[in-house]
Amino acid sequence: MRFLLIFAGLLSIVAFVIGFVASLFIPDVTWIERLGVAVIPAFCTFFAAILLFTRDSARHSATMQDIHKNLLNSPDITEEQFLTARPCEDTSLLLELREAIAQFFDVPVCKIARNVDLISVLHIDQLEPSFQFAVVRPAIISRQKEPQSFGFSTTSLHTLDELVKAIREVLDREE
Repeated sequence: MRFLLIFAGLLSIVAFVIGFVASLFIPDVTWIERLGVAVIPAFCTFFAAILLFTRDSARHSATMQDIHKNLLNSPDITEEQFLTARPCEDTSLLLELREAIAQFFDVPVCKIARNVDLISVLHIDQLEPSFQFAVVRPAIISRQKEPQSFGFSTTSLHTLDELVKAIREVLDREE
């Protein structure tokens, strides 16, 4: 919450400065009126930033709770069942991603199935930045020989196997 207030305050300061500079071009206005012209957009900016952050935070929390509840209601899948569903070239990465996804949604690992749809079930398109920081980034960084920047998109990924393949492609580009 402190970060939100600081960020909203900084945005409102920018709006205040712009409003004050713009008020200098208005002829026959007192200094108090100039301050009033600058304060109004600053207040609106501060209020809008607070409202937008609150809305986005509520949406994110609701999405995470829905996914958490749905995953907890799904059947348990053992590691053996998970791995034998389809062959995979990089089983250690697949298992690492399963563990990371379970931690991200705060569910037991056995609740993550191999055939889970990343878009329609886990809604990673709605959770894109946080999902990439919590799941994708650690998987890539743990396998890099030396830290490097990378580009990654989850836009067309629907299965865990596609996610493993996409991460593998990022890692292979660096070698």
